[in-house]
Formats: sequence, C-alpha cells, structure tokens
Amino acid sequence: PPPPKTLFPYTTLFRSINKVNDKLQKLEKKLLAFSVIRFIVVIISFISMYYYYKKNSIEGIGFSFICGLTIFLVIAFFHNEKINYKKKLLTMLKYYENGIKRLDGTWKEFNDIGKEFIDRNHNFSSDLDIFGKSSLFQWINITKTSFGRKKLANKMMINNLPTRYEIQEAQDAIRELTNKREFCEKLYFEASIENKKKENIQELLKWVKSEEKNSFTTKYISYIFIAVTAIIIFLSIIGRISITYLLLDLMINYLVIKLLTKRLSTVIDTFIKNKREIIKYSSLLGLIQDEKFESKKLIELQKELLGSNINCKNEMKKLKNIVSWIGDSTSNAYYLIINVFLMSDIFILYNLEEWRIKNGYKLEKWLEIMGEIEALVSLSTLAFEHEEWVYPSISGINEIEAKELAHPLLGERAKSNDFKLNGSEKVALITGSNMSGKSTFLRTIGFNMILTYLGLPTCSKGFKCGISNIYTCMRTQDNLEENISSFYAEILRIKLVIEAAKSGEKVFFLLDEIFKGTNSNDRHDGARILIEQLVKLQGVGLVSTHDLELCNLEKEKRWLVNYNFREYYKNNKINFDYVLRRGKSETQNAKHLMKLAGIDIED
Repeated sequence: PPPPKTLFPYTTLFRSINKVNDKLQKLEKKLLAFSVIRFIVVIISFISMYYYYKKNSIEGIGFSFICGLTIFLVIAFFHNEKINYKKKLLTMLKYYENGIKRLDGTWKEFNDIGKEFIDRNHNFSSDLDIFGKSSLFQWINITKTSFGRKKLANKMMINNLPTRYEIQEAQDAIRELTNKREFCEKLYFEASIENKKKENIQELLKWVKSEEKNSFTTKYISYIFIAVTAIIIFLSIIGRISITYLLLDLMINYLVIKLLTKRLSTVIDTFIKNKREIIKYSSLLGLIQDEKFESKKLIELQKELLGSNINCKNEMKKLKNIVSWIGDSTSNAYYLIINVFLMSDIFILYNLEEWRIKNGYKLEKWLEIMGEIEALVSLSTLAFEHEEWVYPSISGINEIEAKELAHPLLGERAKSNDFKLNGSEKVALITGSNMSGKSTFLRTIGFNMILTYLGLPTCSKGFKCGISNIYTCMRTQDNLEENISSFYAEILRIKLVIEAAKSGEKVFFLLDEIFKGTNSNDRHDGARILIEQLVKLQGVGLVSTHDLELCNLEKEKRWLVNYNFREYYKNNKINFDYVLRRGKSETQNAKHLMKLAGIDIED
C-alpha cells in the first residue's frame, strides 16, 4: 500500500505501478504457455521425423522437419514479441518506481550523479549541489540519450544567463509538459531502448557533415554482377551448369563488394555501431514532430524540425529504413548471404550518400532539439511531482523576496523561512552558532534561484528574485597537486567574484564563513573590506559568519541587514529550530558541542 501521502502525483504513480504489475503477472502466464508450446512442437517434430525414419520415408522426414520448423519459427516470433513487451513493461515499472523514490527521498540511490559535469571551479555548481552525490542532477535527471543528458547539464550550469522573457518561455513550456504526461512517458520509453553495441554518435556526425563527394557510378556496375548471378542460379536449377559455378560467382561478388566499398568501409562500420541509436532517434523525433504543442518555446523547437523542403520525421524514417538493411557480416549470416547475392552494401552506401547530401547538415540540429525536449521533460517531471510548489516571479532588479522558502533536497527535513533582501538592503549578514543552519540557508537561496532560472517552480509559498550571475564561496578545499592551501583556494574564489563584479556582471554572491583560515583581526578586516567593495560594485548577496563584530556594520551602513539562527537547550541537550530571525546572534555553542563529544573543558 502507498505511504500516507495526499499528493496527487503519489497516488497516480502507485496506481500506474499496480496496473503494470497486473499486466506483468498476466504476461508471465502467456510467456510460460509459449515456452511449453515451443517445447511440445520440438518433441512432436522429433517423434514425427523418427517415425518416418523407421518407415524409410525421406519425404516424410523432410515434411516433418519443414512443418515443425515453420510452426516453431511462427511461435518464436510471437514469443519474442511478448518478451519485448515484457521489457517495455519493466521499463515502465522502473519509471514509476523512480517517481516514488523522488517523492519519498530514496532517489539518492540513483546511479547517475553527473560525475563528469562536476567542476570545482564553476561559479556555483559544486557549492549548491548541482552535480554529484545527493545533487539536483541525480534527483531529476530522467534523460536517456547523450544529447538530452548534456542539454540538461548545460541548463543547470546557467552558463548563459537567461532573460526574463526566456525564463517565462521556459515556465510555459514546463507547465505544458507537466500536463502532457502521456507524451513525456512515451518519449522516455522510446529513449530507453538499449544499444548493446558501443555507439559513437560523434563519429556519425563527423561523417554527415563532411564535404567530401563520393561517386557511386559503381552502383550501375553492380547491376551486371546481380544479373550474372541470377543467370547462374537459373542455369544451376535447370542442370545446365554445376552449382560450383554459383559458389565461385558468389566469391567473386564478395571480393567485388569489398573492393568497391573499401574506401568507405568505415561508414558501414559507423552505422553498424549506431544502428539502434538511429532507429531510436527516428522514433523520438517522430513523436516530437507529431505532438500538438501550445507554448511558444515548444512550438518554435518543433518548427525547426520542418524546413521549407525537408521534413525531419520523413527524412529520419528514410534513414532508419536504409540502416535497417545493414547487418554485421561478422555475426549475421543472413546479412552476408543477402550481401553476396544482391550486393546490398553498394546500394546502402549509395542511398546513405544521397541522404547525407540532402540532410547531413541538419542531423545534428535535429538531435540537439531532441535533447532540448528531453531535458525539458526531465524538468517538467519535477514540476509534476511537486504540484504544491509555486512558480516564482522575476524582478527587474537584484533582489530576493521569499515566503516559506525551503531546500528541496532536504525533503521532509527541510525547514521553511521567510526572507527578503530588497530596497536599500544589499547584503544580509547571517550569524549563528555551529550547526544552526547558516550554510544550509545560503544554499537554499542559491538553489531556488537556479530552479527559477531553469523555469521551474520553487520550494516555497512565494519567491521573487532578479536575474544575476550567482557566485559562491562555500566549500573551498586545499589542492596538494597544485600546492594550494584551503585559505589560498578561498582567496582565489573571492578573486573570481570580485573580477566578475568589476567586469560589469550583475553579481549575486553567497559567501560562507569567509577568511576562516586566518586570525580573527585579519578575518574581520578582510570580510568588511570585501563586503564594502562588492556593494560598491553593485553586488548583492548573503554572507554567513561567526564574526559578530561585523554585525555592527548595520548601524553605519543602510545596505546591510542582520539575520541569525540560534539554538536552545533541553534536558542538557542542544536543539536547533532552524528559524531565521532578524538581528545578530546572541548565542554560542562550541564548548557545549565539545562536551557532548566527550572532551573535558574547564569553565
């Protein structure tokens, strides 16, 4: 039974899981029946052939074999259809189960954490948990193609700051996809088809974009060889020549094929590797082109699949049909036979060349659009599963206003707070004792700003922010390979923020315990100078600190406002309420924490 949740997505997902499980149970019975029938057909065939063997009837043995084989192949065909349907059902089941995991917090067991996108030097991604373990990417990524995966990662890094208009378009697209769950699920299921071979799409894209023109006049020469083969087959059947001549002819055909396609053999190899992917991409682009969209962003993406003379769906279907003929001659005997009789490699290469000349320059663009839609589907899934969240509004100035704002990655443990930093206020100084929630709150602000820029709803009852480049300095670490201490790493990080502000960027900064690697006097002076410089350069942001003297700046600077978190004690135990309050912190807990750890301290 489902956990006691009232969310519509939760009950919808559980209902879907139950439906799929019912279908799987019924299917298992059919699969067992098919297996039994296949076994019975084999037994009957052997008994029949043995019977005719005892009767010395060659015709009977042959008839039994052909009938048994035909029936077996027909049953095997339908059996394989059911097996493929089972694979689809298992994919559906995993999809719905993962939806439950995203809702109940067990999504942290997902394998794909976007490891290759982790960049310690990025403006904010490492500090705000965009990639890596327990990250935004791990949580919401349901892309199944390399194009969708890269598009989603690039969106999350906000390398190009969106305009208010672009954010609004993204919100409209995500809202529409949130209501198009059937389309989103179809796209996911089609994209989930696995390729057993190691594909190399870049190799394929390199070929389709090449300017080299290949002559295929040899296509017409191949007609001669096919005609000769047909004549030899006919003469062999009527007994005019020996069948050895046919074998010799097929050997010559094979050598001719290898000779004529030698220079382009890598093309065939490329398509063999990417055959399954091309078929998959054709299906995905067909789904996208056929869907009726209403939001401007999705309509514009769809229009790019329809050129004046080129229809993406039709052209990809042609490519799929060409590629469907390709087989791996090293492992596919049927393909080898077809090839030597009909010289199919030559005709395939000719058709591929014609397709490349007409569509090659468009293929990468089509696949990028497919990836964009797939990335938006991933984002819309988060919006669907959290219908209680609120879409933010975009301000024309660098400010923050939040009502009951919480950190989404914390799930039910998240504590919501109201916050604002607007008007004359440019810097919020966050003080508080250890473990009281300062760093988490900074990440809460930054994380929800990223959701805003992605066009997603925020984990709040109301959120408003400006559009700024986010810079963080929170998890600075030493680097032994580069001989960099943690303090110097922090300095380099601060330098990045300052340079961005000096270059004219609209900067929103999140600085956690700055200059903690130096003495108290240097820390205080350095922090004050840095904050004043950032404000002078039109920067806005939050700074957490244990330096309570910095709070005195509020008395002399109108642009600074103090907030704090605090702890309380109950039964000699430390407790935190994680409530953000105005003013500076008045509590400290370092000694108490040391006592709890078993360290004796003399008062």
